[in-house]
Amino acid sequence: MTLSERAAKAPTLKDVAAQAGVSLATAGRVLRNETYPVDKVLAERVRQVAITLGYVPNVIARSLRGGAPSMVGLIIGDMVEPYYAEIAEAITQHAEATHKALAIVCNMQRDPLLELKYCQQLWEHRVSGLVLAGGGFDQQEHKEALRALLSRMVQSGVIVTALSPRDLGIPEFAVDNVVVGRMMAEELTKHGHRKIGIISGPPQSPVTQLRVSGAIEAIEKVGGEYEVTNSTLNPGAGAAAVERLVSIRPDLTGFIVGSGSIALGVMRKLRELGRQIPRDASVVTVGNTRLAEWSDPPLVTIDIRLADCGRQALDYIHNKLKGLEAKDAVSMSVRVTNGASVGKPAKR
Repeated sequence: MTLSERAAKAPTLKDVAAQAGVSLATAGRVLRNETYPVDKVLAERVRQVAITLGYVPNVIARSLRGGAPSMVGLIIGDMVEPYYAEIAEAITQHAEATHKALAIVCNMQRDPLLELKYCQQLWEHRVSGLVLAGGGFDQQEHKEALRALLSRMVQSGVIVTALSPRDLGIPEFAVDNVVVGRMMAEELTKHGHRKIGIISGPPQSPVTQLRVSGAIEAIEKVGGEYEVTNSTLNPGAGAAAVERLVSIRPDLTGFIVGSGSIALGVMRKLRELGRQIPRDASVVTVGNTRLAEWSDPPLVTIDIRLADCGRQALDYIHNKLKGLEAKDAVSMSVRVTNGASVGKPAKR
């Protein structure tokens, strides 16, 4: 049976109403769980008929008629990265618990063409809102194509947001990444570190650039020295990056690391090189994820409020669709988490 044939055979609300012997309006009220009073016997009969016929509501049609935010799309950069897992968990939970909406999560796998494809497909599936939570540094070559696509989506009524700086003319719900970089450096300098290695994420990332600038500003403020290298977002690359740094500057005592995944590799390699944490080397990173909590020792991180940013973006979408007041952008405050990966520099 083809898709069109299955659709033609699917029972409708009209079928339910006819078999239950009630009006179309009454059947709709019962199956939408509205507060409008309906006789209990009639309501139960409608529900039983719906079960027997295998009827389910067409939420896409309902959202088109009523403007309710029944579905929102979320595009994340890499599903295996704890950073994105935290965002996905927060948005899917908040969508259901607060807005009774379904969040559709798409994993762009660091592929800019996939981000474009998923935006188009989510639009075709009639999402009411879209949250971009990845692609800031992956999406360079096709950025103008993405900008044009998002502009068409917005014109059609889709509310589009981002959780990081994207320069796409859409509301952004994120932290001040210069402040994040500054706070990472200050967490080391206040413990006495003056020779610091910076292992950042991909250099083309706007977020990376902002954090590195903030870190350098704080290090230079106390007359410290620094060495910068980049890493892709995985433990193996982090291990290679810290090995490069200490081969150039064996006197480095503190390390600012671009993500929790990178930090795992950094700490593993430092231990292999005979440096215990935090006795011989200190490590600070970003993202208050479970990965940081489960690390050995637990990582000191700057909590960049991933879950809160995601919830704020979702609330913005809901409020805009309902015609309520909604701020176009929110900058969340950040905070240092308690960990055990930072201490005073060892005397050499």
